[in-house]
Amino acid sequence: MNSIKIILFVLFTLTIVNAQNQRNIEQRNTPPVRIQAIGSVSGKVVDAQTNQPIEYANVVIYRWKDSTVANGTVTNSDGQFNIDKLLMGKYFMKISYIGYATKRFDSINVRQNQTSFIYNNIKLNPKNVNMNEVVVSSEREQMNYNIDKKVYNVDKNLANSGGTAIDVVQNLPAVQVDADGGVSVRGNSNITVLVDGRPAEMAGFSGSDVLAQIPASQIESIELVTNPSAKYDPQGTAGIINVVLKKKSNLGVNGSIMANAGTKGRYSTSVNGNLRGENFNLFGSYDGRFFNFNSNGSTVRNSDFNGLTSVLDQNSSNTNKMKINSFNIGSDYYFTEKEYLTLSTQQRFGGFDSYNSNESKNYNSQNVLDSHFNRVSNSDRNNGSSNYTLSYKKTFENKAQELTADLLYSNSSMTNFSNIQQNYFVNLQSNSLAPSLQKTTSDNSNKMLNFEVDYNHPLNSWGKVEVGMRGLVRDLKMFNDYFNFSNSLNDWMINSLNHYDYKEQLYALYGIYSNAIDKFTFQFGLRAEQAVINGEVITSSSNFTSKYFELYPTAHLRYSFSDFDEITISYSRRIDRPRNNQLNPYEDKSDSLNIVKGNPNLKPQFFNSIEAGYSTLFNKTGLVTNVYYRTSSNLISTISTLQPNGITYSTYENVSKGSSYGVDFILTQPIGDWWKLNGTISYYTNKVEDKGTLGGTRESSSWRTMINSQMTLGQGFTLQSMIFYNSPSIMLMMGGFGGFSGGGGGGMRGGGGDFGGFFGAATQTKIQELYWMDLMLRKDFMDGQLSLTLRASDIFNTRKFNTTTTASNFTSVNKRLFDSRIINLGITYRLDTKSRIMEQERQKRIEEGYDEL
Repeated sequence: MNSIKIILFVLFTLTIVNAQNQRNIEQRNTPPVRIQAIGSVSGKVVDAQTNQPIEYANVVIYRWKDSTVANGTVTNSDGQFNIDKLLMGKYFMKISYIGYATKRFDSINVRQNQTSFIYNNIKLNPKNVNMNEVVVSSEREQMNYNIDKKVYNVDKNLANSGGTAIDVVQNLPAVQVDADGGVSVRGNSNITVLVDGRPAEMAGFSGSDVLAQIPASQIESIELVTNPSAKYDPQGTAGIINVVLKKKSNLGVNGSIMANAGTKGRYSTSVNGNLRGENFNLFGSYDGRFFNFNSNGSTVRNSDFNGLTSVLDQNSSNTNKMKINSFNIGSDYYFTEKEYLTLSTQQRFGGFDSYNSNESKNYNSQNVLDSHFNRVSNSDRNNGSSNYTLSYKKTFENKAQELTADLLYSNSSMTNFSNIQQNYFVNLQSNSLAPSLQKTTSDNSNKMLNFEVDYNHPLNSWGKVEVGMRGLVRDLKMFNDYFNFSNSLNDWMINSLNHYDYKEQLYALYGIYSNAIDKFTFQFGLRAEQAVINGEVITSSSNFTSKYFELYPTAHLRYSFSDFDEITISYSRRIDRPRNNQLNPYEDKSDSLNIVKGNPNLKPQFFNSIEAGYSTLFNKTGLVTNVYYRTSSNLISTISTLQPNGITYSTYENVSKGSSYGVDFILTQPIGDWWKLNGTISYYTNKVEDKGTLGGTRESSSWRTMINSQMTLGQGFTLQSMIFYNSPSIMLMMGGFGGFSGGGGGGMRGGGGDFGGFFGAATQTKIQELYWMDLMLRKDFMDGQLSLTLRASDIFNTRKFNTTTTASNFTSVNKRLFDSRIINLGITYRLDTKSRIMEQERQKRIEEGYDEL
């Protein structure tokens, strides 16, 4: 382990040294005469409709860092211009003329090997055609880095075609998606998922569930915030994943139609559009996802308990069907160009049907079949949600001064009905071979009211102040009932009833001060938050209340050595509040051999995180490096005891602490104008000092890499390939339930009762290496209005989730295989009522990597 740490430290150091050496080489090769003013920008400006030159158009070059004017000119009678004597650095350009929409060009990077920028036939649109400023970026980067977050631009990645937000986030550095679709960052699954900055969770849905429902085609970008500022909710120790959805604002009628069909029963469709006038914008969309998910698994467990050896052999198969329909409709009303009101609603409904079969064989110490049974379950789950949003935004004359306010009401529900039948083929412990029947019913609801107000005020040379407030009121009701069928009474008998009402109130105020002094930028923030939580177990008339007030300081620092080299350092304090099921004092006896009870006296877990990053650009190679260190206290662990009657009794307590550290490398390397490579590698270590059931100090290290290759082949063809590799790793379990059920299908709870006697043992689960490759091909027609995309995921069928769990008295080998090798064909058509010439020009800019606003 120490050798790995040393190697990575040396690699990190050599990376920085190599970047600096490259810079020194360039400097040594530079003639002694100071010739930094080497950049030039030239071009021609014409009318977009007539192609006639525009004389006296204003052309202004701005410095990227502070938006100050670097140089400028006007076009001549032929519409041509030339600006030279630009120092090395990064700029953007604006071109404007009376009666025409302003056009902006980003990413003008003057370097030793790139000094000349030529723009032929820059077309300005008359304002009666489009009132918006058009932003053109010469090369839109797939990942942008702000002082407090990373922004991943989605629309240029073909791997997202026909996929969901899950497919998108697994391409992000340091993000992993496990066999069940759970998302983690740097090995930590405690993340907060936002959609357009608002909480994503609904009744019956986790953040990962919501990500699995959002079509990738509707996503503009993904924001990964590993060390959030005080503006964000501090919940989620691994940080925040914010999904930013696409928004349409072009004048006239705009829209797109998308349909995807994949092998093994995976279909999706999306229709969206908007009607934009001078003072209003009407928008709407429909998304449908109809997916089949199939998987199978096996578990072989060899055990030695109290001198008795046995072998458990399990095989499972699972079939799941997802049907999700989502409608979104709303309108924007523009009081002025910089002030508008938005009212929208989203209605989502659908279901998940599943069929699971788990066959179990137990062999005794003489290798004689002791029991043989098959557990079959059918489940029908229906979900629905209604979200209503009212938003206000006003931008003042100074663009840095801005006021926003949001009011969100959400009402979601989940109902579930499951039938379980266990058929016995051999059972030496029972004289009866009659099937065992169970059923469960659930009816859960989640009502949430969320309001936020944010205000940014510039202080000119004194920097900027951001202040805001947030309130969240949540009411979660859960009705979960468990029944067993009595053969003697020929009737269903109540096993247990779990009726639970959970209310949560969060109120927060925050303030942030930021400023830039020469090459140094800093941001300091403080968030104050009051939490009030009330829970009631209706069936037992027991209540509990928890109140706590906490402060969350944050700091972000950035120093720019040049336009191409900068270092950042950040700090944040975060919280992980106990889950409602962990607080629920109800005794769950649905598995008679494993009783679980929540603890209403649990306190939140707290985390302190510091992160440092270095980014550089030498020649055309971009490198970003991040290192981080995080400590945790008050960790929630599981306390389990084995009763004399063989029943395991478990609950939760705050008894542990931990730490983690790691490093990320992100490299971008263009091979030529037609081929671009980017790759990431992440290494992280998690350490837990657990005083719970498992006890002791446990440590896990892992690394992950991804290589993305994208080629523009000409004739409208684009080819992209992605290769992923996850190293073997150790899964740290805080005494959680079902940790070694593997592919058994039933898990520990209700899985036949064979796992209870081993629960209290200290366990270690090793996850084997995981690797796969995706391949995508796109062909554009009609100047980009029509696109066909062919995507093959896991083309070698290697995405298998295999684990080995060991303890003092057992070893369990688990294998899980999913339908990951899928071929998907997608078609997208874009509609725009502008003239064909303007549409062709717009699509050309998009396909060349430009960003139009």
